[in-house]
Amino acid sequence: MVVYQTRQKELPRPRPGHSSLTRRPDTKLGQFFWRKRIWIESTFALTVYEPWEKVVVISVFAVLWVAITTVIFKYLPRQLIIMRRRALYYLFGAEVDETLLWQYLGLAYTK
Repeated sequence: MVVYQTRQKELPRPRPGHSSLTRRPDTKLGQFFWRKRIWIESTFALTVYEPWEKVVVISVFAVLWVAITTVIFKYLPRQLIIMRRRALYYLFGAEVDETLLWQYLGLAYTK
């Protein structure tokens, strides 16, 4: 029986050396953003993507984020007003003043 022994060589250092990107920062604020970045990269497996794929994924999420925040802050308040008017119409059978609703609920200010 012949046993082959191989010498263990040290692995070469990765190139380019990006150890500063994975090292934990010293400041509290730096640690906060570092944790968020590591969480996002591990959740969406961004560490295994090529650079152009990372750009595509982050761009898609950025566009979706802008669209959702635009809807929430620009269109949602208007839609809530319309929904309130429709609810009053369905509750009272006609378009009525909102003070009637507050009087019905007992929350109206009376002198």
